Amino acid sequence: MAEGRETDAVAERPVELAYRPTAGELASALRARAKSTGAGRFQRGALIWTVAVTAISALLSAVGSGHRDTPWPLYAGVVVAAAFMTAVPWLQARRLHRLAERQGDIRGTFDDTGVRLTTAHSSASHDWHLYSRYAETPELFVLLSADRASVGFAVLPKRAVAAPEEVDRLRAVLDRRLVRADAAEAPGNPRSRGRAVGRGAGSVGLLLLGLLLFFFAFAAVQHVAHPDRFPGIQNNTAPMSAVMLGLGTLAIAGAWWLVRRMTVMRIVTAVLAVLVLLAGGAALYRVGPMLHCWGSDRIARGPEGAYVCYGF
Repeated sequence: MAEGRETDAVAERPVELAYRPTAGELASALRARAKSTGAGRFQRGALIWTVAVTAISALLSAVGSGHRDTPWPLYAGVVVAAAFMTAVPWLQARRLHRLAERQGDIRGTFDDTGVRLTTAHSSASHDWHLYSRYAETPELFVLLSADRASVGFAVLPKRAVAAPEEVDRLRAVLDRRLVRADAAEAPGNPRSRGRAVGRGAGSVGLLLLGLLLFFFAFAAVQHVAHPDRFPGIQNNTAPMSAVMLGLGTLAIAGAWWLVRRMTVMRIVTAVLAVLVLLAGGAALYRVGPMLHCWGSDRIARGPEGAYVCYGF
C-alpha cells in the first residue's frame, strides 16, 4: 500500500517549467495560433491568393500587346504589402518579447488542477477553464484561450523542463484537460476524411489543369512552328506559351502539395505528375527556341528552322 501511494504521489507531481521566451518562440507560437483559428487560416489563404493573382496578372500583362503600359508600381505595391503581412507575426513577436524581457524569468507549474505562473514582478494562478485547446510544434506547446479567436495564448517551450521525460508528462496533462488544436486532422475523424477526399479531388483537378495549360502552350505556337501550313510573319505567342508552361508547373506543384501528407495519394500524384510533366517537356521543346524573341511583337520561322524576330 505504501508503495502504491508513493507511485500516485509521483504521478500527481506537477510539471515544472523555468524559462524566458525568445522572439523566435513567440513568432512560432503566433504562427501556430494562426493555423488553429478560422481567422488565421482565412488570412493565410487570402495572402496566398493575393500573391498568386498578382503574379499571374503581372506575367499576363508582360506578354500582352500593352506590356509597355503594365502598372508595375501597383504590382510592386501588392508584393510589398504581402511581404509586410508575412512579417507581421515576427513584428508582433518582437513587441511581445520586449514585454516578456521586462517580466524576467518565468516559472510555472502545471497539473490537473490548473496553471500557476510566477515572474519577478507578478504571479497568477487559474484553472483550465481559461484555455480550451493547445497546439504543439517541435519546440513548443501553445495554450489557446477559450474565445473563438484565441486572443490569449501561453507559450511553453519544451526546453524549459528539467528532463526530456517531463515533456511527455506535460503533454499528458494537456491531453487530459484540453483538446488538441489539430484533433480534427486525426486519422478516422469524419472531418479528416472529408478533407482527405477534398484534397484528393483538388489534386486531380490541378493535375488536369496543368495538362490543359501545357496543351494550350503547345497549341499557341502552332502557326509559327509550321510555316508550310501558315506562311508569313505571325504574332509572337511564345511569351504567352511560356507563361502557361510556368502556370502548369505551379499547378502540378500544388497538386503534390495538397496530398504531401497522404502516403497513397502522394505516390499516385507523383506518377501522374511525371506523365503530365512529360507533356510539358514536349511543349517546352517546341517553345524554347522562340523565347529569344520575347520582346518582339512578331516572329517568323526561317528556311533553316531558326526563328527571326520582328518589331513593328
